Amino acid sequence: MSDQNNSNTLIDEFARDVKYGLGRKRKRLDPKYFYDKTGSELFESICTQPEYYLTRTEYKIILKNIGELVNYFDNQNVSIIELGSGSSKKTKIILKYFLEKQENKLHYFPIDVSYEMLFNSNKKLLKDFPKITSHPISSDYFDGIRQANEYIHSNGNIPDKKLILFFGSSLGNFEPKYAISFLRSIRKGLAPDDSFLIGFDLVKKKEVLEAAYNDGNGITAQFNLNILRRINNELDGEFDLESFKHFAYFNEKKSRIEMHLVSKIKQNVKIGKINKSFNFLKNESIHTENSYKYKIQDIKKFAKKSNMKVEKNFLDDNNWFSLSLLVPN
Repeated sequence: MSDQNNSNTLIDEFARDVKYGLGRKRKRLDPKYFYDKTGSELFESICTQPEYYLTRTEYKIILKNIGELVNYFDNQNVSIIELGSGSSKKTKIILKYFLEKQENKLHYFPIDVSYEMLFNSNKKLLKDFPKITSHPISSDYFDGIRQANEYIHSNGNIPDKKLILFFGSSLGNFEPKYAISFLRSIRKGLAPDDSFLIGFDLVKKKEVLEAAYNDGNGITAQFNLNILRRINNELDGEFDLESFKHFAYFNEKKSRIEMHLVSKIKQNVKIGKINKSFNFLKNESIHTENSYKYKIQDIKKFAKKSNMKVEKNFLDDNNWFSLSLLVPN
């Protein structure tokens, strides 16, 4: 498929999802549409905000526990698969230690649906680690794991034992039943000796949670509003961004942060690409994202329902975040 055809297909999918989501009684937009180039840059900026504890907390967990994690694999060499194209400090710590342990021989498979992000992050990574043999795969995660497995099995000089990385707390963006489906799909790609290292954001004080999604510099607000900007740019939308405001709060009953875009006024918005207009009442919201927060026992339940078990939960000193090593059951 040509790049042009692929681009048209993605825009058509975007248009269908927007038409469906804004046509619902309770309006929604899929959070995957946050991430165009601007959205990705804004998210990188979010991760550096003082209120956004998630990235730096996970980083500290890795720094504190990297020795134990590497030693878990004894003297066996591993291949590393990462879900999401990783050039972050977290990825670099993992790769650095495994590269040293394996005497400068490490096969790394970054997987990302965005070819541009994959190419750019892989290029940056190889500047720092020229001795790594990288095999970037532009694909969804599940097919990417399948492709990585096939490549490993067809090349006798690549270690069969695999460690799959899924940093951040992206699982929290799934509804619980879909989170379990996701983990089950990951499990299908694991051989008996493989491992899966995944981040879980834990329940903590409401004030800490809400501050993380309402940073003082307003970067998260820009990130949230960027989904409307994308509709304007790619689907000929006519959203006035000034007439919507960012709203994020912790829903304690459902144990999740909810992000919304709230209409400041009664208004009608036309989207040319789908030839449709949508009415908004004053204070009516578009629900853009959920981010579930977990308890330690939730991780154990998720693993069990996915035919895995928790080998180890690596925690920070405040018990705010868990980097959990799951293995096939």
